[in-house]
Order: sequence, then structure tokens, then C-alpha cells
Amino acid sequence: MRGSSKLCSGVAAVLVLAFTAQSAKAENRLLLKKQLDKVLAIELRNDDPIAGFQFSVNARGGLTFGSFEGGVRTAAAGLLIYQFSQDDSTLNVLVLAPPHLALSAGEGILGTISFTLNEKTGSDTNYVFLSRVVLCNADAEYVDVTTTELKWTNPVGARGPSSFVLERNFPNPFNPSTTISYSLDAPAKVQLVVFDLAGRQIATLVDQFQSAGRYAVRWNAAERSNLTLASGIYFVRLHVGSEVAVQKVILAK
Repeated sequence: MRGSSKLCSGVAAVLVLAFTAQSAKAENRLLLKKQLDKVLAIELRNDDPIAGFQFSVNARGGLTFGSFEGGVRTAAAGLLIYQFSQDDSTLNVLVLAPPHLALSAGEGILGTISFTLNEKTGSDTNYVFLSRVVLCNADAEYVDVTTTELKWTNPVGARGPSSFVLERNFPNPFNPSTTISYSLDAPAKVQLVVFDLAGRQIATLVDQFQSAGRYAVRWNAAERSNLTLASGIYFVRLHVGSEVAVQKVILAK
């Protein structure tokens, strides 16, 4: 594969955005997934060792991106992440391995991007895709890659005012416990669940019908899970009726 990007020639920490052709026969795949409500996950499945890659995440339909947060694979390999928001709906990302190292063959989440839907300009259908994708190995050679795209339709009234508020947890970062507060404008079935970066459910904190009012739930990461949780990013999802809100929390041991 050939392109005009300078990433592989220098593997430099400079975000160079240049279109690169993609091969349908590639054994490396960069996948977009709607992991949780208002959270996108970017997964890499690679047969070739990868020393550096860059891509742009683009949205249509009134989405506004947050920042790119490193996932399981980037953290485990010690990859360096650089990012630049071209505008609200375009996020450019550059990821580099330390000198003389490469990301071994495998698969897993590179990172996640939170997003919001603009209540005034958002549409009922959203479309997210990757562009300007470049991968190279430790020998500064281009490697082939294929990508996927996402398209989904929002439920009726998705841009209307919410019937609840999910507040920031405190403290954050925390160890080992934090308090998650929320308020309901009307009685509703409520589910409050914790997920890890890979989308695995870690703990269910609330799963019942509740009256209108304000609630505070304490999550102890050491007590409320059968797993020994590592330091890192987790997601709290509050599901009220047909509405969902997601919040990032950080466990720092």
C-alpha cells in the first residue's frame, strides 16, 4: 500500500493527514463499534506487528466528539497517543509505539471516544466513518488495512430533554470507592451498571423501579465485583426508562 503520509518514513510524532488506499485483502482491520450509548470503541485486529498508525474519525448527523481515551491494547503496549480536533465532528488520532518496539499481532480495543448529539442540529440518523488511515510496521513499511463504518437511527425523541440527570461521581479518580448521584423527574425503572473498556459488565448497582427524587449510590470496586479490578477507566451507565446516560470513572490504585 502506498500513500502520501510521512508517518512510516519517519514514525514521527506529527499528525500528517494524507489519504491512503485500503486493500480488500488486508489482514489488518480497524473497526468502529458503538460500545455503549454515546461511546464509540475503535478496535484493531492485526496480523502484522504495528509500530505506528494514524486515522481520522468523522461523523455526520450532528454528533460532537469528546477526546480519544486509550484502551486495553494501547495501555498494555505503552503506546503514545496524540490527537487533534479539526472540528466538533472530526477527530484526528496518531498512535506510536516506543522506539524499536511494535504492537504485537492480536486484537482488542485501542481506545474509546465519547460523543453527544446536538439537540438543535442533530438528525435521526448518525453516520461515523474512518478516513486517512495509515499503518506501518517497525521497519517503516506500510501495511494493508481495511476499515468499517457505523450508521444508526436514534429513537424518536432522542434529542428531547432528559427526564433525569446523572451527576459527576465523587471522588474521581477514586480508590476503592466513589459515590454516583442522579435525580429522576418522574418514577421510572432504573438500572445503574458499571462496564470496563472492553464492554464487559463489572457490577450492577441498581436494578429496580424508583420514585422521583435524588439518589446517591456508593460503588466500592473492591467489594462489588468478583474480579480484581485493575487501575484504569470504567464506564457507569444509567438506564432510565428508554433513556441512557454514560459517565467515565477512573480507578487509581
